[in-house]
Amino acid sequence: MMRFITDFADQADILPVVATAACIMGVRGWWRGMWVWCTVIGLALGTMLLLKIAGLYYAWFMHSRVFSPSGHVAAASVTYGGLLVMLLRRVLVRHPVTMLVPLLGVAGVVGYTRWRLQAHTMAEVMVGTCVGCIAGLVLGMKCGPVPRSLWGYMLPCIAGVALLFHGFHLGAEATIRRVFSPEELFPDHL
Repeated sequence: MMRFITDFADQADILPVVATAACIMGVRGWWRGMWVWCTVIGLALGTMLLLKIAGLYYAWFMHSRVFSPSGHVAAASVTYGGLLVMLLRRVLVRHPVTMLVPLLGVAGVVGYTRWRLQAHTMAEVMVGTCVGCIAGLVLGMKCGPVPRSLWGYMLPCIAGVALLFHGFHLGAEATIRRVFSPEELFPDHL
């Protein structure tokens, strides 16, 4: 069950979901939502990439364990949690702190699976939670009013794409470690 849940947060599942949502927003003419969606999620995923690279270099220079924040948790929080925040925005915008409820809910479920599968430490899960929830809050605050007609298309398409790509793995962590390996850049470092 843990693997089933965590697979919805793999980049092989998240990226098609993000692209589908952006396309639906564009096709339905909600340009502000599409722009905010793409920008916020791009910045959140970019931040996670930079944090993972920093963790590699810190471990290499300090001769310690690699600190690799959970990209699964951050991506799921901002994507699925962000969609919930957008869907419930009319209710949640009155008390912006309530936007944290769906974001923390998604982060909690995915974070628990990552921790139980021993893919990440609790500290790594917490960093992913912070990045994902902050991005989700920005998404909810900046997207503007969501057209009601959008959800009739959005929810079934997102669910279908998430199920279609479920179980695929992009292997982002291994790729990051291979591409940004400090050993390749500094072979003479002791």
